[in-house]
Amino acid sequence: MQNILYVIAAFSSDAIPVHLLTREAMANYLRKLNRHGMVVMHVTNRHLELASVVAGIAAENGLLARVSDTRDPSQISNPFKYGGTVVAVARSDKDFGKLTRAAGWNPKASDLAQRIWTDDYSNIVGAVIRKLNE
Repeated sequence: MQNILYVIAAFSSDAIPVHLLTREAMANYLRKLNRHGMVVMHVTNRHLELASVVAGIAAENGLLARVSDTRDPSQISNPFKYGGTVVAVARSDKDFGKLTRAAGWNPKASDLAQRIWTDDYSNIVGAVIRKLNE
């Protein structure tokens, strides 16, 4: 039986499981997902911008991505408080269901200049630089 939703929340602290953020990993998720299913990845990180990585691997697999990047205004005054970043991936806009109308869930296009992460390639330094430029 195929699943309708995969939630990937394997990120703890600032360690990132790169093997879950590759073109090949997304292809594996798709094999187990039904045709209208969705992959949701929690990619919050203080030092790395990972939403564009997920958008890139989604696009490489013919998928769409939407991101929710909550920023709490009190984060400015409290250096130990962080918002969350979640990326939802689906085959079509229709498959996102209510997320297409939900506040804060915006389409995330792939950055064509950014090389896609694979089992053989990742660019942590690029993710750090993107986070510094936010």
